[in-house]
Amino acid sequence: MEYVLRYDVKPSKNEEFRRWLQENEATMRDHAPDGWAYLGTWFTVRSFGEYTTETRWQIDDYGALGSGFGDVENIRVLQEWMDLIDRTRPWQAALYKSTNEVDILPGS
Repeated sequence: MEYVLRYDVKPSKNEEFRRWLQENEATMRDHAPDGWAYLGTWFTVRSFGEYTTETRWQIDDYGALGSGFGDVENIRVLQEWMDLIDRTRPWQAALYKSTNEVDILPGS
C-alpha cells in the first residue's frame, strides 16, 4: 500500500524545504517506523495540482498505521519537516492499493 500526503510548504520556504529534503531524505529512509518505507517527495510543476508538494510512503499493512513514529532520529526529522509545512491549510491524505491487491465490493 502507499500512503500519499499532499500539502503546501510555508510561503517563501520552498528552496529551504528542498535543501532540507536533500540533507534529510536518507534519514527519512533509514529511520522510518516499522512497516513504513519512505519513497520520496515531489513538487508540482508549473502550478499543476491543488497542492505544491506530495510525500509518499510504502506501508506493509494496515497495522503499520499504528506502529508509532519510529526512532528518535525519525521523530527529530518529522518535527523539522512539520516546521516547514504550511499547517494553515488542511492536508490531503490517501491510502492506495494496487488494482491487483484491492478488494472491490460487488456492485461497486
